[in-house]
Amino acid sequence: MNKKGFALIVVMAFLSLLFMGGSSYLYMTTSETRQAERQADGQKGFFLANSGIERAVWKIKNNSINPNPETFRLKGTNAPINYLEDEDITVTITSLGSNMYQVSSTSAIGNSTKTLNALMQKDPQAQVFDYGYFINNWGWFYGRGLTAKGDVRSNGRFDFRDNPMVEGNIYAGFEIADGGQGIRGSGGDRDANGNYPHQYPYSDKLDMPNLNDLSYYENIAKTKSGSVTVDGVTLINNVFGDDPGESGNIVLIGTSSKPIEISGTVVVRGDVVIKGVIKGQGTIYAGRNIYVANDLTYKNAPGSPRPSSNNPDALDNWVNANKDKDLAGFAARENIILGDYTGRTGGSWSASSYLFNMGDEDVGRDGIPDTHDTGEGNGIFEPQYEDLDADGVKDNNYGWSNVQTQSSIRNFANCPTSVSNFGDIATNSLNKIDGVFYTNHAFAGKIGNGAAVNGAIISKDEAIIYSNTFTINYDERIHSRYSSGQNRLIDVGLPFSKKVGIIRWWE
Repeated sequence: MNKKGFALIVVMAFLSLLFMGGSSYLYMTTSETRQAERQADGQKGFFLANSGIERAVWKIKNNSINPNPETFRLKGTNAPINYLEDEDITVTITSLGSNMYQVSSTSAIGNSTKTLNALMQKDPQAQVFDYGYFINNWGWFYGRGLTAKGDVRSNGRFDFRDNPMVEGNIYAGFEIADGGQGIRGSGGDRDANGNYPHQYPYSDKLDMPNLNDLSYYENIAKTKSGSVTVDGVTLINNVFGDDPGESGNIVLIGTSSKPIEISGTVVVRGDVVIKGVIKGQGTIYAGRNIYVANDLTYKNAPGSPRPSSNNPDALDNWVNANKDKDLAGFAARENIILGDYTGRTGGSWSASSYLFNMGDEDVGRDGIPDTHDTGEGNGIFEPQYEDLDADGVKDNNYGWSNVQTQSSIRNFANCPTSVSNFGDIATNSLNKIDGVFYTNHAFAGKIGNGAAVNGAIISKDEAIIYSNTFTINYDERIHSRYSSGQNRLIDVGLPFSKKVGIIRWWE
């Protein structure tokens, strides 16, 4: 064979291989480029669709819902900022009833289409009610006789002394400290590595509901016809104190044969003094203080204060078995006071020595006292951070004016004729308190020997003086597992902290 011809064949074969390799490389490069473009378009579509979810939150929050699908585009101040502003986002909001909404948001970019779905609830019950004891400032469990059955939480630090018991998880916005004395129950358990699996220090801060303006709850009370009756007589019809002839303050006393019957949401614009037997399901809101003057017990209480274990199946079974039993909430714009603050019955009230050192709003930018953050203790009121109850006024430490009724109890509606002063109706020997208690300010008072709260204590500050033992049995029926979402079992109208909550979302 001619050597030149052979060389030509070799060169042609080499060029063919080079062309084939180059074509494959170009195809692979083009394919990878297209795949990268599709992935980029998918990510852009996701973020645009998520913008539609945020728009739906805004529209639900502001009662501006369009029953038909809405298509919109992002707009910058100096539009267009980027080409994403030229892409359509289509949002559909469907009402499911009972403040529940299903949202679908779709955006298409290039060859990629993204659709996000979400289930939302308007005015959902605040997450603080997922705990038997929740304190916005400083949580403190002092004494071996103190027991909490259920999870507990503080937005500030949480201190334990003298070996109390917690059968549940412990959460705190800062440290969890036991003073080297330990915590009994699952809250103090250690794992094989010496860690505390049920303790969560430095947890996220949870928002407290704000009751400075009760108009929302007044509207709910009127819309849903809430009421309180005793022995067939309606004492509160929606809102008490909106009539010029009403003082705005009321005494509620129930007995086993003539219990206080609550239905739905009711609002009292002044003080509420309450004791005795209560039945039904609902929440009493007070424009000032709520006074638990003596034992407060359910007529038709659950068979046990709570399940004997924190096993999820046991909790579900207990809630389902007791979902129709009595369940009452008490929410005060100012304080919840236990016992006889005049100290005339059942011994000295004595909560004042602890309470009066609390309450100052000069707490700095984190809104929590004793954290030494920027602005704390500087004598300058920074309302954007420190006005915790949004009343526009800097609160100082508590005093007797915060504890006492705003007028003589003799001027309260429904006050028994035999009562001349507060000590005639109250005692410092409370033993059993059923209910869910919420306050923007202090939960304070004197209770008796071996007392128990069956429900929850949620407040900014706490000063409870107990004798021998004190037990908090968390009522699981108010947990968001059962009180929020489309399939909620129980809704007694407890306070909310955010206008719209996203229950779940999916692609």
